[in-house]
Amino acid sequence: MPLTRRKFIRNIGVTAGGLSMGGFLKSRRAWAEQTEEGSGTSGQVEIEWLGHGSFLFESPKGLKLLLDPWISTNPKCPGKYKDISKFSKIDFILWTHGHVDHFMLNDASDLIEMYKPKVIAPWELGFFIKEEIPIADCQTFTLANKGATADYDGLRITMVEAFHSAGAQLTGFKGINRFVGEAVGYIFEFENGLKVYHSGDTSLMGDMKTIIGDFYQPDVAILPIGGVFTMGSREAAFACSMIKPGIAIPEHYGTFPVLEQSSEVFIKEVNRLAPETRVLDIRPGRPVKV
Repeated sequence: MPLTRRKFIRNIGVTAGGLSMGGFLKSRRAWAEQTEEGSGTSGQVEIEWLGHGSFLFESPKGLKLLLDPWISTNPKCPGKYKDISKFSKIDFILWTHGHVDHFMLNDASDLIEMYKPKVIAPWELGFFIKEEIPIADCQTFTLANKGATADYDGLRITMVEAFHSAGAQLTGFKGINRFVGEAVGYIFEFENGLKVYHSGDTSLMGDMKTIIGDFYQPDVAILPIGGVFTMGSREAAFACSMIKPGIAIPEHYGTFPVLEQSSEVFIKEVNRLAPETRVLDIRPGRPVKV
């Protein structure tokens, strides 16, 4: 039976202590070079958590994707990015939904003005962004709703289901809500074949087994564990048992006192419910490569 990417990643121990994956990366790279799947673009994907639900990805070809950037008022955003020129470049900005802790209009305006990225968002949110930021290069007729996949120079992005509300608060946490479409998640298939699932804000849902796990088969799953607004640690660990990723990265926790403050329970429950998944417990501002 051929060794699939998912089985390979599950069978390799991941060292997250210093956030240098060392032998794991060397072994994975060697495996990829020997398989048809890895015979295209080589290299690694860099993942950097910017606190809460915000992530920065750099593809093997050097494409930079910024997801749910909440910068100016995010207490967990690394200080260097408070000056948005430190991003150097941004090729894509993706939003999962319109809540103010994911879509902050002034952050969006500043980033779009400086970097002129392609903007990917659910249909209604995409039109809202275009209305508020006319220069935005919204990919509304390329990728704008659940189930669709678009290819951007070898980078494949799929918009998938998320169970969550999705209003926009125009003036911050005390602002007026405006409906801007449903919440979504994303699956990124990078040029080297690595698949990363970012669930966005969501509860447990059947799609995690039948659609995300069985059909898309991501290697890495980024899941919220904070509770209150999303899944908590136990639910997210059960999600891992359905998705069966080689690596799970917890997010959307520790930002506010009301949220779960530690990933300890999540790690314990993943070990119990999904022992073949390794938790990569990263910290904001400390990028890892997979």
